[in-house]
Amino acid sequence: MKKVSYKVSLGGIVSALCLLLMFLTAVFPPLNITLPLFAGVLITVVAIEVSTSWSFVTYASVAVLSFFVTPDKEAWLFFTFLFGYYPVAKSFFEKIKSKALGWICKLAAFNISIIIIFYTLMNILGTLDLFEEFGFYNKWLIPALIIAGNLIFLFYDYTLTLLIMSYKKWFRPTFLRKFK
Repeated sequence: MKKVSYKVSLGGIVSALCLLLMFLTAVFPPLNITLPLFAGVLITVVAIEVSTSWSFVTYASVAVLSFFVTPDKEAWLFFTFLFGYYPVAKSFFEKIKSKALGWICKLAAFNISIIIIFYTLMNILGTLDLFEEFGFYNKWLIPALIIAGNLIFLFYDYTLTLLIMSYKKWFRPTFLRKFK
């Protein structure tokens, strides 16, 4: 069992790095989705090194603090409702015995998250007229975006799996060996 001081320090370091990435969304506006994605990947380090419950605590603290630190609320929404929790929840989805049911749960979590994000963006943050600008293309745009989003999510899930495997098999043994 890891000491509490190790858990707190690792959670604090990862939280600080996540908050820095979230703050940088104001400095680099084109990366307003990419930086929250990287912040979520960092939270997997806490899940691997300590526990999934501790990583959810880290995620929750970053989500709350980034609301105040992140000027770009769209980036905050993507972190809070998708990229922050999904890398940790992924391990629960992959423990489901039926692979098909696991993928259905992953896609359901993604689609529910995206619905929450876009509903919030359109109705609360005032971007309701976003789809009205497309006029004639509107009836094809939404289904195309849903299909493209799900395909991109599948690629993200696969890439996240590769990153986690690389961390466990290469980075972690190399890093720990140098500090022993």
